[in-house]
Amino acid sequence: MTTRFARLPELLLTVALAFFIGGCSDGRHGVNPGDKAPEIQGSDLAGAPLALSSIQGKIILLNFWATWCAPCMAELPALQALYEELKDRGFVIVGVALDDTPENIKEAQAQFNITYPILLNEGSRCKRDYQIKGLPESYVLDSQHSVLIVQDPESGTPVTKIIGPREWSKNRALQVFRGLLQ
Repeated sequence: MTTRFARLPELLLTVALAFFIGGCSDGRHGVNPGDKAPEIQGSDLAGAPLALSSIQGKIILLNFWATWCAPCMAELPALQALYEELKDRGFVIVGVALDDTPENIKEAQAQFNITYPILLNEGSRCKRDYQIKGLPESYVLDSQHSVLIVQDPESGTPVTKIIGPREWSKNRALQVFRGLLQ
């Protein structure tokens, strides 16, 4: 006779494996809502040192991207438009260029007239700290650098990490950030 609990040991094993393999965050890797964003250090496009912690008192859209990523390049104009719209209200975008060359980043900056800070980050620490799996990926941080849950401008669902390109300058995204800036 089979009961409805016959598969319980198999189910518990699956849940335990998912937890230990990384299906659930244990707080040691990646970021969770309310966590202080892990520090990112590097340089700006002029070669001057730049760290995430140097940007104080602003709502931050932290955008991980690269020039070899077509969706990243496609969203650059919308990111710049969002920045232009809100920069005087306590908002900043920090573009974190990953696995790219300074020359390519400078070319993209000039092509799209990007005026928000771009942090060149060499190494894999920030990819590990933020669990970056693909590009573009974005996080929203409050003025104290805590990771926020925000409404995804595309799907409308609450998220911590926004995966993939977005129409950042459209009404839905503007509403998200205007709400945070009030």
